[in-house]
Amino acid sequence: MTNEFQPRIVGGLGIVATRLSKMLSKAGVEVKVLCTSSGKLVVSKPGGNMHIVRIPKNVHHFRHSACAFKASAVLRAAAAAGSGKPDLIHVHSTEFAAAAAAARNKFRAPVVYTCHSNASEGPRSMSGKNQAKLIRGARRIVVPSRWQAMATRRMYGGAQDRIVVIPHGVSSVSRQTRGAPDHLLYVGRIIPSKGIKPLIKAVALLSRFRKNVRLTIVGSGKKSYMNHLRAYAKQLGVSERIRWMGSRPHDAIQRMYPSYSAVIVPSEKESFCLVTLEAMASGVPLVSSLSGGLKEFVNSRNAQIINSVNGASIARAIAAMWNNKEITKRRLIYAKATAARYRWHKIAQRYKSLFLGLKKARTL
Repeated sequence: MTNEFQPRIVGGLGIVATRLSKMLSKAGVEVKVLCTSSGKLVVSKPGGNMHIVRIPKNVHHFRHSACAFKASAVLRAAAAAGSGKPDLIHVHSTEFAAAAAAARNKFRAPVVYTCHSNASEGPRSMSGKNQAKLIRGARRIVVPSRWQAMATRRMYGGAQDRIVVIPHGVSSVSRQTRGAPDHLLYVGRIIPSKGIKPLIKAVALLSRFRKNVRLTIVGSGKKSYMNHLRAYAKQLGVSERIRWMGSRPHDAIQRMYPSYSAVIVPSEKESFCLVTLEAMASGVPLVSSLSGGLKEFVNSRNAQIINSVNGASIARAIAAMWNNKEITKRRLIYAKATAARYRWHKIAQRYKSLFLGLKKARTL
């Protein structure tokens, strides 16, 4: 159960839900995906062991006041698609909290909740209440990092013995990098904790001695915050140096990486951050903070580190990446080796082992 699934992908959650489902299907697991539709109810079988049921967020299926799909409507849609009785219910998105609880009670099947991050608006928000419901009812809670495990325990408590750390994966996408030397790339959501505002400040500082420095920003956010960032760039005199691309399909972003001299991840908080792994796998220099779960696989051997999320520190890190070419080349070698440890087939096997273990325990 996931709010995001290809082609409707906003961020890392949708990428993980899509890649993991496909890899599990290839590994012989029968996967029935219940996800969001942009229009009417659609059922498809793209091949292998996978069925996809796309459910619209209309009044018949979704309760906007609760930010959740109606349990009865989801179960009816699944039954109409011939999904049968599941051995296990895997949930990625809080919008399916009620549906997951209803399916658990109806089928006596265990729920696994992959918690990608804690509800951004807090535990008292509707998404936070739905997340709490999932955490209370899940047999296992999968998180992508030890940092996210601690953050989940702090926010909700009482789940320590049910939390399992399984990182996200990455596809093998290494290509020859031919990026313009002064062109930088940011990919991700446009929210304050991602460090985009200090990154814009860093571009202004770098422009004093790198006349061709440019920054491309791929991602979307609230219109009010986007306007605030554009105004800030104008205030600093760097509007023409920043290209706002909005959201792009994941495959298109993969093709973009080699066109840039570096990927910048200036986050103040991250549960994991797939973009860092994708940059490593693509053979593009990475300039990153060590916030949250990033420090569990990003280090000075595979990336240029941003020591503090402010404009001056980000600018120094980018300049160091440019100026120390031999060190940057060595980091690319270590980065590819790091990414190789997180291939999707390896991650999918860890999920499959978890699922089979729960299925076996259910039959004892």
